[in-house]
Formats: sequence, C-alpha cells, structure tokens
Amino acid sequence: MSLVNLSHVCSHLQNASLARLGLTSIPYTKLHLSLALLLHKQGFLSQVKLGGASPPAACFPPQAQPDNHRITSAPHTNRDPRSGEAALHELVYRKRSERDLREEGFGDEAVEFALQHRQLSKAQLERDGWDAKALDFLLEHGQKPSQQLEEEGFDQTAISIIARHSLQEAMTAVREALHRDGLIEDQLSTTQIEHRLRTHLRTTGFPRETLAYFAGPAHSFATPRHLANDGITLQAMGLDIDSQPITTLPPSSRDPDALESESAITRANRASRRLWLGLKYSSDGTSVLSKARMVSKPTKRIWLDAWDLGKVVRGSNSGEVRGMGRVGEVMAVSTDRGVMEARECVERRVGGMVLCRIW
Repeated sequence: MSLVNLSHVCSHLQNASLARLGLTSIPYTKLHLSLALLLHKQGFLSQVKLGGASPPAACFPPQAQPDNHRITSAPHTNRDPRSGEAALHELVYRKRSERDLREEGFGDEAVEFALQHRQLSKAQLERDGWDAKALDFLLEHGQKPSQQLEEEGFDQTAISIIARHSLQEAMTAVREALHRDGLIEDQLSTTQIEHRLRTHLRTTGFPRETLAYFAGPAHSFATPRHLANDGITLQAMGLDIDSQPITTLPPSSRDPDALESESAITRANRASRRLWLGLKYSSDGTSVLSKARMVSKPTKRIWLDAWDLGKVVRGSNSGEVRGMGRVGEVMAVSTDRGVMEARECVERRVGGMVLCRIW
C-alpha cells in the first residue's frame, strides 16, 4: 500500500475541487479504486468510471454514437458487431439464447460478458426489494428444523439458506447489542425485538445467490429498464463497481469492419488505464469535497481498533486522531474487509489503519 501515492491523490482531489473541475482522473490502483467507491457512496463524487488516457464517452451526456466502454482514445468508435455489448443487446432486448449467440458467431468472451451482466447484481436485487422477502422468510421459518421444512415442501436450496443464515446466531448478536446498550430484553416488546433482528440481518446482508433464489428466474435477470436506469456492475481488481452506464449495441449501430483486438486490454496498455471521477457542486457553486487530508503517513501509520474509532466518530479524540466534528466529514479506514468508512467500522466492530479524512 503506497501512502505516498494516496497523499498525492488527496491533494489532487482537493485542488481539482478548488479549480471547479467537473471531471478529473487518478491512477488506476486497487487502493485508489476503493477510496473512489467510498467517496461515491458517501456523496462526494457523482461518478466513477474506468477509462484510458482519455475519458470514456459514458462520462458525458448521452451521445449520438453508443459507447462500448473499452480502453481506447475514442471509446465511442470501433463498435464491434460481435462484442460483449452486442451480445448483451441480443439477450436482453431480442430474447436470444446462448445457443443462438454462438451460432451467429459470437466468441466465448462476448458470450460470457453478456451472460454475466444479464444477471442482476446484489445491489440491484436489493433495490427491487428481494432482501425484504428473504428477511420475511427467515423470520417465519428460521426456527423450524430441517425435517419440518421438508414436510412443508421446501426444497434443499431454501433449507440451506436457513442453515447458512442462522436465526439463533442473529438473536444472540442482538442480545449482545442490547446488553452493550444497557437494555433488558424483557423490557422490549416483540415488535421492537423483531425490528432489531431485522436491522441486524439487513446489516449482515445476503449473498446474491440468496436474493436471486427469492426473485426467481423471472426477476433475477436484467430487463431493458434495468439497463437504462441501473446500468451494469463491473468487476475490477476484486471490487464491484455498481451502476456503471452501459449502451448496448443494436444491429444498426454495429460496425462490420471493427476489430475487437484494437482496443482490448493487454499488458502493453495496462499502464494507460485511469479512474475518471466526477466532482459534485452545490447549487451556489460550492464544491461538495473541499478538503482531503491524510491521517497516516508513510513514516507513521496510525491504527485504531473499533473502540477507539467509536470515540472518534462521536467527536472525542483518540491518541493523535482528532474527533470528527465537521458536518459531512468522513474518514477512510483500511481494514481486513477493504477500505471502509469509520462509522461502518464501528457498526461492524472492526478496526484498521486510518488513511484519510474528507469533508
């Protein structure tokens, strides 16, 4: 982990905001991508796009020419008739099958791209409300033994979901939280206990496979509405980048003379990849991101556990780290679960190295 490069990024973002830039780029590394996704989630950035030396067309308002989202100096050109975006259009808009795509000459890479991004991501399934159905199912049937579930007609997938998300373990965690807050379980109503149990299960989360099971085949695949509103989820360096705009390629927009290899990502052009970030400003022109300051330094790295992070987020000092008292301030922490915001670390009871604070 290079804190020197991270400090350069923080300084660059601060200067870009002062210069009122609408779009800027930073080097493409896993640490920078993690921080950019955190800032996007916290509302400091309007977009996070993968691109090359020039920004991809998806960074700008809709263009007359579709964007194929590949690394090239002109990302809206070279519209390959057998690209992954073309295959995705055939699956979603024309209801073609995998067999039809292969018979028409689509390669393995294009077919795999279409099949992967045709499936709704975990975030999209949650937005459609399938996590609520999973919660209702667990609360209703989570305490039943496997034999009773089989007698009631549940399949093995549903039984394995109940075994994976143990309701007893969740209830134990809720009782521990009540004890830490100084509350007694008997003093709370059944509705209050159920609310806390739902909150704990929702915070823990469900894997995509569980949500897709409750959604069923009819609702776990992308529709034209999903592609238009939510985009697709791209994977980069082990991280999911949600809500990336995608322009599928209808037959009328495909260039029969285009070559996929002209803009394929290779070892030779890997260094040209950049992260393009959209900066946000309020109605009066004030930048949302005004300051970005490092906490840890290459010569002095600062580690805090969950208890000390709790003191910081509540406004108290912990060692050399001052309490968070500014409106809208966030603090990025590097943990064994990735880069997380300090409040999320406290909620999940994990500690790590404090990277920087942004406000």
